[in-house]
Amino acid sequence: MLFKKKFPIEEYCTTNLATLFSNEREIGWEAFRSASNDDQLSRIDRELYYKHLRAVFIELMLVAITKNCGMDVSSHAHFCVMRYLNEQQLSDIDEIYGGYNRAFGSSIYDGVREMVLHFANSLTDGLRRETLEQLYVEFYGMLKVFTDDVKTFKLQPGG
Repeated sequence: MLFKKKFPIEEYCTTNLATLFSNEREIGWEAFRSASNDDQLSRIDRELYYKHLRAVFIELMLVAITKNCGMDVSSHAHFCVMRYLNEQQLSDIDEIYGGYNRAFGSSIYDGVREMVLHFANSLTDGLRRETLEQLYVEFYGMLKVFTDDVKTFKLQPGG
C-alpha cells in the first residue's frame, strides 16, 4: 500500500472506546470467564472484572499507537482516552489503567506478561496457570489487532 488513508486519532480512539464499552464485549468476557472454569476468575465481581479488562485494552491500544505512530499522535491518543473517560464519568477506569501502564512498562522483556500478573494479583488470590496463559494469549491477540489496525492507515493528531 503506497498511500495510507488518513484517519483522525480522535475518531479512531472514540470508535474503539465505544466498542470497548459495548454489551457485546461484556458477553465475550463472560464467555471467556465461563470457559476458563477457574473458580478465582469466577469470583471476581462482574463490574470490577469489566473495568480491569477495559483498562487492559486501553493500555494495549495506546501501546500499539505509541509504538507505530509519532509522539504527536500518541500524545493526542492519550488525551482522547482521558477525555472520553472523564466525559463518561469513568475516572475509576483511568485510575485502574495506570496500574496496567506501570505493569507494561516494568519489564524490558514482556510487558504483556506483567499486565497478566497485575490483573491476577489485583483481582484474585491466584489464577490457574492455564487461565494465566489464556489471558496472555488474549492480551497479545488484542495487541496484535490494534497493531495491525494502526498500520493500515495514517493516524493524524487533532479532531
